[in-house]
Amino acid sequence: MAHHRSGWRQWILTAVCLAAAPLACRGEESVRLDHVVVSYTGVSEEYAQAIARTVAAARAVAIERFGFDMPETITVTVTADPKGTTRLFNDGQDHFSLTVRSQQQLAQPSSSGIFHLYGMCHEVGHLAMYRPIRDHGWMTTGAAEGWAHYLGSRIVDEVYRREGEDLWPDRYDYRADGMKRLEGQLASSSPGDVSKGAGLWKDLAGIVGDKGVAPIFEAWGKARPDSADPGKVLGEVLLGDAGDKRLSRWWDGAQEVFVFKRPKSDFLAKTSKPAQLSGKSRELLHDDGRAAGKKSIAGGGHAVRFEVPGDRFCVTSVRINGSRYGQPRPPDEDFRVWICDADFQTIAEYRYPYSNFGYGKPGWVKVRLKPTLVPKEFIVCVGFDPTATKGVFMNYDGEGSGDSLVGLPGKPGEPFHDGDWLIRATVDQLKGAEAGPSDRKEADRKEADRKEAAAPTGSTRTWTDATGSFKIEAEFLGLDGDKVRLRKSNGRVITVPLQKLSDADQQFARKAAKQRSP
Repeated sequence: MAHHRSGWRQWILTAVCLAAAPLACRGEESVRLDHVVVSYTGVSEEYAQAIARTVAAARAVAIERFGFDMPETITVTVTADPKGTTRLFNDGQDHFSLTVRSQQQLAQPSSSGIFHLYGMCHEVGHLAMYRPIRDHGWMTTGAAEGWAHYLGSRIVDEVYRREGEDLWPDRYDYRADGMKRLEGQLASSSPGDVSKGAGLWKDLAGIVGDKGVAPIFEAWGKARPDSADPGKVLGEVLLGDAGDKRLSRWWDGAQEVFVFKRPKSDFLAKTSKPAQLSGKSRELLHDDGRAAGKKSIAGGGHAVRFEVPGDRFCVTSVRINGSRYGQPRPPDEDFRVWICDADFQTIAEYRYPYSNFGYGKPGWVKVRLKPTLVPKEFIVCVGFDPTATKGVFMNYDGEGSGDSLVGLPGKPGEPFHDGDWLIRATVDQLKGAEAGPSDRKEADRKEADRKEAAAPTGSTRTWTDATGSFKIEAEFLGLDGDKVRLRKSNGRVITVPLQKLSDADQQFARKAAKQRSP
């Protein structure tokens, strides 16, 4: 389907002419109705009027039939650009952007192959969800796009009842684009993820009623789910104390489709006090400090891989070079900084106000962290959840080191080949980490004695790597040659090279293996 919200398929904003005001670019004409303004370039007033009427009717349906809060005015920017890409997206608040290559692409689906009228209703569906749920990083494509597909299809049918076939310039029975089409998709032998998600939202509306979903979104918007397991808090908020068995069964199935879990690192998350640091901080960087370009990445983040020069280092601050775009007034939202292990799994997550970044003027922004212990290799990721009309342009230099990535924690990042993001991390070492080899061996021997006394063979204990920076809780299963077999708390069995463990744990493993020998 040509219409999609690009925030759920990674897209990159590089254009300078983004909507910084309701009427964005010079040369546009406009159509104004109650609660809708359509600014258009390269298409006829007739189509602009049709789009305005569609959005106005869809907005009214969302409020009156489904009980959602809608913006006072929705602004739509329509541009015909022969060199552009056909796409439609929203900013999550009150703005739609539609680009077509020519006016011919605005014709009814049987001629153009594009569902523009449905698309406008689909975007109203997104606003119904994104306005109350600002922090929707936990949603899968099936949740977000599935909801917009379901509500958009419902709205199409309601708009037809209000406006009839004469709504679109080349009139047609667009009810075929509504629930009729969705029901056909659900009846197919293998519906896609978006259709499955739409079907689940349809089931929820059948349980709580058309106006029962809006209060759920409001409650979810106020919740602060743990990114490692968002479903737990979301389920508690949804079910409350009512104990509705139908709702409980629905959530048992829905959360498997709707909730994206951002796994936490096995590296033990630990913060320290500044007084525990050596005071000899150093800044890690790969960039040359000169911006060669800028990008904003929707559906992704900007990440850089670093390596600390020794044991027991903490990240104390991060510097980011960029500039805010959109409205001059910063949005009342936070951006995120994640500290991750080498596998892009979250160790710690921090939030900071968007207002840290200046509007339109690139510069360095420094954010302070609680001193956070990191392994030898770690990743700093910055995410802004941007749209076409809200975000931060991140600067990058002209020659990449191979250590910059695009992505978000929980999934493998993709290499960023254009350069290195201007992201830097300041680290400092914990006091005492500079102890000499003999001191370490003595400390390891004492630690081995302590662990052996505290944990019998086969019990769960804390295992530490040779650098002292990586720890896991696991049960000793045995020693196979030079490999230690461990069972983690989640039941997964892993093998670790003996020499990669601390001296204390190597001694414990050898003794435990001897005790198990017949």
